Amino acid sequence: MVSEERIAVWDARDRLVEELTRTDCLPKRTLYIRRDDGGTLAVGLLPERRGYLLVEWRGAAYQTTLLCQPALVIEPYEQEGDRFGGMFGFGEKGAHGWLLRIEENGKSVAEATLLPRITAFADLTAKEDRFFHGKRRVRRIPLWQLRPEPADMCEAALSIWERLLQEGG
Repeated sequence: MVSEERIAVWDARDRLVEELTRTDCLPKRTLYIRRDDGGTLAVGLLPERRGYLLVEWRGAAYQTTLLCQPALVIEPYEQEGDRFGGMFGFGEKGAHGWLLRIEENGKSVAEATLLPRITAFADLTAKEDRFFHGKRRVRRIPLWQLRPEPADMCEAALSIWERLLQEGG
């Protein structure tokens, strides 16, 4: 990513944070999942159990949606290995994980796959979240905190978020 692109991404992030701060919608806890297409899906728990914020992020563009009573649907997902199965940098390794779908009133509003040790993700409280609550770093891009985690970490985060959405925060 070249310097101008980083600046554009940081400018977009700053606009988003300013907008969320102004409307009192800055999440107190957020689940981030990097999508296969390079974008990032973020689901944030709003302060005082007022709902959830869904952010679909791609480069310097983002879209936000406020959700009142979303549901997290978790289904098993299997990524088939192809070509050389990831050897020599070619193809994809096979993997077992989950397809996550966020629904509002029974209608799907977003989805992403989470594959242990492959998909970059993070479950962060406001104190740990450098995307919404951190300072601008010129040489880094927003959402650099995301990284692949082992299956037990993925399962723990999914369990927490399934409960948070089910209980309404």
